[in-house]
Amino acid sequence: MRKFSDTPLGKFFGFERKGASMLRQGLALVKGNPHIIETSVREVWNNLVGVPLYRRFDPGGSTLPGEITLDLTRRCNLKCAMCTQIRHTAEIPPELSWYDSERELPLSKWIDILDQVTAFRPRLHITGGEPLLYPGFRELIREAKRRRFFTRVTSNGTLLAGMADLLVSLGVEVVSVSLDGPEEVHDRIRGVAGAFRRTTAGAKTLLELRNALGKRIPLLAVICTVSKDSLNTLKETVPLALALGADVLEVHHTFFDSPGNVAKHNRIFSADRARRRGMELILPEVLDFEYYRSRIEAEDLALLQETLSEMRERAKGRLNMVFVPNLPRELIGPYYLDLEYAFPEVCKSLWKSCRIYPDGSVAPCLHVYIGNITEQPLLELWNSPGMRAFRETINEGLFPACARCCSRRFT
Repeated sequence: MRKFSDTPLGKFFGFERKGASMLRQGLALVKGNPHIIETSVREVWNNLVGVPLYRRFDPGGSTLPGEITLDLTRRCNLKCAMCTQIRHTAEIPPELSWYDSERELPLSKWIDILDQVTAFRPRLHITGGEPLLYPGFRELIREAKRRRFFTRVTSNGTLLAGMADLLVSLGVEVVSVSLDGPEEVHDRIRGVAGAFRRTTAGAKTLLELRNALGKRIPLLAVICTVSKDSLNTLKETVPLALALGADVLEVHHTFFDSPGNVAKHNRIFSADRARRRGMELILPEVLDFEYYRSRIEAEDLALLQETLSEMRERAKGRLNMVFVPNLPRELIGPYYLDLEYAFPEVCKSLWKSCRIYPDGSVAPCLHVYIGNITEQPLLELWNSPGMRAFRETINEGLFPACARCCSRRFT
């Protein structure tokens, strides 16, 4: 029997919660923004009924998206080792227009997107790059909250101290920051000295302001990423999150690929195949410097399994935890060591969420280009011929580059 936390309703807020803590945090979110109820009911209905019906009877179409992700910028002030954006020393191809800082959307275009979707009010996920580098960030948050969107901001946290007053006063529901371990480990992984101090200072400022104003939101989520570099000190993120006063600790398994798998993918998902299916690709499909290569080996598995178990125990009753993906112990080995392991060939993200890149491009994944919101309304793009063709293709089976994507199912 599935745990409640594994059901669509239990997963709505993106966290695995238990008991009184779950109730307190849920009530705090609803009190801060009653429209969350409307958003959650629609999303649960789509997950349980709408999306399955479309995937079975009209796999190209979809109900309205439950979440809109706004990638405000691809600029970032860190150089994270495991980032899936183009590697830091690589020259960015001009075809990938969303990396061009000169082509970032003006604030007015983002506000126009908010107006287009206010009627059904999906969750907003504001991210990047580092979204706090976007010059219109403050005003965009104001406009999002004026329209009563459930809003989550994901940041590396280094600029958070200067934005904490805004996020608390306007009632942003969730703020997520990255913390990969003790100071030395975190700074090495994030590629910039002092990143740990600035991130923890920002998180503390956020919570101090929240407490001073007697508020329960924003909830603070600390995100740590599993990698070879963090493995030996990964369990220390639990006391670090507790010391900060975080509400949630998210443990993310690395999303990675390999040169052989990428080459295989590019052979299979070719320009000719895309053209026959009515899709537009930006080639090459996956670039050699556009993915992270995991260094976790068979000899690391025992330590990783024990570490994750110990983290659960240390957090029990004290800190809500979520694992992304939520792998049982026996699947951790296949996840890291076998890119061809027979995980379920299922991805539902194309029916549930939409990502808009900094220049307005809608490219759901794998360099499949659907269009640009400066040229066509978002909801027309959402069920456009290209998007329908891509959904139909993915409904038939995944591609090699989907092997370790955060959007697919692993259990």
